[in-house]
Amino acid sequence: MLIQHIDGMELEKEKPNTSEDFFNRSEVTYECNGKTQTFHLLYVRYFEEKLQEELTHHDFWKDYLSFYKITEIAALTALLKDPEYLKRKRSYINNYDEFKKLFIPPNEELLSSHLNTLKQITK
Repeated sequence: MLIQHIDGMELEKEKPNTSEDFFNRSEVTYECNGKTQTFHLLYVRYFEEKLQEELTHHDFWKDYLSFYKITEIAALTALLKDPEYLKRKRSYINNYDEFKKLFIPPNEELLSSHLNTLKQITK
């Protein structure tokens, strides 16, 4: 798998009666078996705020969180953590423990490889 691009955003209300402003979307574009695909991960924004504090005390994540936002890397961590996500275009996580499992424990070798490569490209 070749990671081409990662991105993340806080959703904003398009209509006054929607709850979009409570969610974040993370996306990763990657090439697998010669085919380019994009995976979107939608999750409750509060999960990121809650997890941020915990990850800053985790040795592996300290350096990466100074360069990347959780929003930018959440979809990538999902793809690398569970191959089932490779079969999907979109996924929604509405459980904090499920979201946390994407990051802890990290697949350090695989994540380091991809994140360091992306860091060099974006510098």
